Amino acid sequence: MNQDLLQKLKKWRTEMAQKEDVAVFRVFSNKVLEAIAAMKPKRKEELLAIKGIKERKFEKYGVDILALVNGDSAVEVIAEDKNGAKLYTVSSFLGLVNNSLSVLQARVQGEVSSLDIRGSYLFFKLKDKDDGSALGCFMWNSDYELYGIVLEVGMEIIVDGFPLVYKPSGQLSMQVSAIELVGEGALKKAYEELKKKLEKEGLFAIERKKTIPELPQKIGLITSETGAVIHDFLNNLGKFGYHTKFMDSRVEGQAAVPDLIAAIDYFSGEDIDVLVIIRGGGSLESLQAFNNETLVRKIAECQAPVICGIGHDKDVPLASLVADLAVSTPTAAANFLNKTWEVAVREIAVLEKDILYKYQGVLKDKKYQIEEMANELRKYFGKIFQEFEDFRSRLRNALAKINFVIKNIAKTLDISLYTLFRGFNSIIKNTAIILDDSLTSLFGNFENNLEDKIDFLDDAEKKLMIFNPLRQLKLGYSIVLSGGKVIKSVKQVSAGDSVNIQVSDGKIDSTIDKINL
Repeated sequence: MNQDLLQKLKKWRTEMAQKEDVAVFRVFSNKVLEAIAAMKPKRKEELLAIKGIKERKFEKYGVDILALVNGDSAVEVIAEDKNGAKLYTVSSFLGLVNNSLSVLQARVQGEVSSLDIRGSYLFFKLKDKDDGSALGCFMWNSDYELYGIVLEVGMEIIVDGFPLVYKPSGQLSMQVSAIELVGEGALKKAYEELKKKLEKEGLFAIERKKTIPELPQKIGLITSETGAVIHDFLNNLGKFGYHTKFMDSRVEGQAAVPDLIAAIDYFSGEDIDVLVIIRGGGSLESLQAFNNETLVRKIAECQAPVICGIGHDKDVPLASLVADLAVSTPTAAANFLNKTWEVAVREIAVLEKDILYKYQGVLKDKKYQIEEMANELRKYFGKIFQEFEDFRSRLRNALAKINFVIKNIAKTLDISLYTLFRGFNSIIKNTAIILDDSLTSLFGNFENNLEDKIDFLDDAEKKLMIFNPLRQLKLGYSIVLSGGKVIKSVKQVSAGDSVNIQVSDGKIDSTIDKINL
């Protein structure tokens, strides 16, 4: 970002806000000014491409902004005559002329007839081959070096720029922002030479390429917002929770280089998993930007892995060769990003089946174990009751025998009934103690066994709760049924079929629109 330009823009905004008696953000927000300082638009189309600047804003402020970007100050009127006509100084009038001319962006083709390189800038003339007309051109050395073309007298080129009057001399010249070669042969030669140079440096080597991460979510996207390419890419991008950040850029011709480089620089500070650069097919001439050395090196230096989906007629663009992954079309780029997600979805479906099968198996095993325990409990309780009945029968018999013996003894010894029953009471007490001890022992064992069975049932209940399908539904899973049967494969249903989706708190009736394999 050009900080000097940003400060000029903020100063100009403050002056405009004071004149209009409005808050500064009503003129332009800080974000818009920062975008202008970063992109340095030199023509109307570039300025309108910045978010926050529409036609009405351009009509009101466009000339001033372009003048500031191009190094001129806003035009000031020093006075008015008695008829109300505006009076300018020479400098302010030339500023007015330049502000008006700056919107006349044009592409001009001609032959280099002279060349003068002077440190940070260069002058050259373009000559018309038909009638010898000449156009003086001025270009900053930083822009010249960006396009990687070494100008020579006699070379035929196309320049992008706008007319400008140089104030000290009053001469009209072309302020050139981009240059490109003319002719398929010249472009092919430049392409091959640069390809050999970069290949020798190892920029296209497989070992330096970064791996595209599995299950990418945060995508940086660079392309033109006006073409069909962006729609092809987004329409084919699956619904896997992607977060796409988009940067609009020209993608046609050599003039697209600054836009593309600025877009890559923007994403260098963003948190993204992968950077995608796409455009449709084109000729070697229309793809010149993607064969630019500065852009190719910028892609190679990008921290995030880069996918290039650039269509081409014959020669693969150098940007695609240096990218970490090159695909033939924007649609192919979207499909590649979808691939690992689609595999993950299929694997999840398989795991869901496994979970269901394993749950059914465990449920079956636990059901069998519970039935076995119930049978054992029935047998155990039956044995206890039988033993109790046997004990009671033996006790009754024992008491009858004791009563018989006592009666015989009483008759024989002529013991008084008081003494007899007193002795009998003692016997009964002793027998009761023995019986109480026996019952305590019997029911103590019964209680211990019963507690063991209760613990076993509690453990079984916990395991059943873990594998309970309703619990799985509460965790976010669902069970899809058709005709009362669980759907385990897309082969079980067809488009138009009705399905019931069981979730944790109810059922969802739905209809199948489409089946993806």
